[in-house]
Amino acid sequence: MSADLYKRLGVSESADSDAIKKAYRKLARELHPDTNPDNPKAEEHFKEVQEAYGILSDDKKKRQYDRMRRFGGAGQDPFRTRTGGNFYQNPDGTYVRMDQTGFDPGAGFGDIFERFFGGAAPDQAEPRGRSQPSTKAAQVYDRKRTVRISFSRMLKGGKITFSLDGEKLSIPFPKGVKDGHQVRIRSKGRPMPNGGSGNLYVTIRVEDHPDFVREELAVHTNLEVSAFDAMLGVGTQIKTPHGKRLKLNIPAGSQPGEKLRIRGHGVETESKTGDLIVHLDIQIPVELTDEQKELIEKARSAG
Repeated sequence: MSADLYKRLGVSESADSDAIKKAYRKLARELHPDTNPDNPKAEEHFKEVQEAYGILSDDKKKRQYDRMRRFGGAGQDPFRTRTGGNFYQNPDGTYVRMDQTGFDPGAGFGDIFERFFGGAAPDQAEPRGRSQPSTKAAQVYDRKRTVRISFSRMLKGGKITFSLDGEKLSIPFPKGVKDGHQVRIRSKGRPMPNGGSGNLYVTIRVEDHPDFVREELAVHTNLEVSAFDAMLGVGTQIKTPHGKRLKLNIPAGSQPGEKLRIRGHGVETESKTGDLIVHLDIQIPVELTDEQKELIEKARSAG
């Protein structure tokens, strides 16, 4: 059965960006591997939801998907290949996507976009004589790999390990690496007819986190606060993206959407460290007890 990205997120075709984001965050919290450590199906669904959101949250990709869907271009499951999926999980927890050497009707949705909407293909001309191919022609012999790492691994840095044609490759990446960072490994592409090989390009994609959003070196998160605590002030705790728990004082009179900055608990690189930005989500009670109503009425009268 063909995959429908809207059904994956449980939204209608007319859903706006806010509805799509809200649905994604709800599913991401429910299916995140940290929440379901013993449920491999939840992890698989988590990846599918992530990829669906990655397409539907991007206006250009969403228009392209809608066009393909309208004209019957999504006749197969866009997240499945004949070998079981676009991404392959390594023992270290990363996911590697293998590129396709020819058109596969069961290829992943990312490959379909690259082939039909990704811009001009490299020059396919054969090299003349015995001279070395031009730079554009040489790109035909390049290989590409996409590796996914978790948000927490991005914060810590480390190494990505995967196999290529039976050879084990290990690529270090710095803490705080940006989503989309690309690493070139020379001469690990396809063999050229006149000697030499193309290059291997490895793109690092950082998975979204259900509770934290990165913006440069800052990390943003929401904190639900009751209206009473916002009015009177309260001391609470908050979890940082690095797994620490910190005390946080909510000032009396805090307003909806107000932001509190915790310095030094954002993304850390070798030279700089960002901040954690806490967005206050003030929760207005839907129902009140008679006693609460009486006290609020008195407060309003004393106004």
